Amino acid sequence: MVLSQLLAAGAAYGQAQVEFIPSMSVFTVYDDNIFARVEGSAGQMLQVRPSLESSYESPTVRLLGLYSFDMQRSNFGTLNTLDARRHALGETRVRTSPFTTLGFTTRYDRSETPGDINVDTGFLGERRTAERLQLTPTFARRLSPFTAVSGGYDWTTEHMIDGERGTMHTARGSWGRTLTERTTLSATFVTRYFVDDIENHISQSALLGWDREMAPGTRISFFGGPRLTSYHGMAPEAGATFARATNRTRLGLDYFHGETIVLGIQGPVAVDAASTRVTRVLTRRFELSTHAGISDVRTLDDRQSTIYRGTLAGSWSPGGLYTVAATYGLDYQLGTIRSPIFLDGEAVGLDDKVLRHVFRVSVTVAPRYKRSILPPEEAARAKGVTR
Repeated sequence: MVLSQLLAAGAAYGQAQVEFIPSMSVFTVYDDNIFARVEGSAGQMLQVRPSLESSYESPTVRLLGLYSFDMQRSNFGTLNTLDARRHALGETRVRTSPFTTLGFTTRYDRSETPGDINVDTGFLGERRTAERLQLTPTFARRLSPFTAVSGGYDWTTEHMIDGERGTMHTARGSWGRTLTERTTLSATFVTRYFVDDIENHISQSALLGWDREMAPGTRISFFGGPRLTSYHGMAPEAGATFARATNRTRLGLDYFHGETIVLGIQGPVAVDAASTRVTRVLTRRFELSTHAGISDVRTLDDRQSTIYRGTLAGSWSPGGLYTVAATYGLDYQLGTIRSPIFLDGEAVGLDDKVLRHVFRVSVTVAPRYKRSILPPEEAARAKGVTR
């Protein structure tokens, strides 16, 4: 699916468009387990989030940039800060020829709640300042009307401030073949290299994939194959995705069985993760969405944690620049993958059953500025100049 988007054919002529969106959001938050512990402590917070988003798009180039940060005030004085959270995203796509596309994506996150950064697993962890940086160059090349190749490298590093650090290097190469107008077959080879403060590990996966457009707006895909690791020998890797979009409803289902890294945990972890998300547009100004997921995470020394997550959200746009939104989130974490702390021969400090409810209401003001840039020939004609 991604490969077909990268290699979409089209004439490399036409106007470009620039968009600029500054915004300001104000959140009121109630969290009944603000420190993600077995014995929860409730907290109220006021958060202010300035952000800036800009984009440039032409037939051959796409640039996207986003930056935001959160200022926070809480009934817990230790949580008052002007830098509770940062997020930055940059994306570049360049079509160097009708057959070749190059891309580069970078993402940076900093948060005082590490669960925000553990995007693959949702593991909550203790409340400490953490950072995550991800860099991903990619390429795609269409060899024929029915055959394409693509590749990429992903460098992801996560660490607690003045604490543990883990890095995952991922290199992948794919070959895809269009069998029919709706069906694509692919073969992918993936190598991952895990680096942390104690030891390094490597794994290699050979995967076959199948992707089919079942109907307009409905797509299903599968991939799977063996994975050879330096830490557990042979293991399977697999995934599946279902997506459906209509004028009023968007539905997505995802499943992944493989490996990743978790902030503050040494070495790679095995992960089984399934999620579903549904968005329903009720009117032109009001929509509802829900997200539910479950992740099972196991460390190299067989510590295990299961995380259940659910979110219900609604947003209302009365018109103009304003959007009002409300969300309710539920997290339930059973078991912990954190290393135990021993005092007098007994393990302490293990939060193996964590239940958390978060209510959030926000108001966002986001003016949008657009401008079209005509190609030189069209711009000259618009001015009555013949070139």
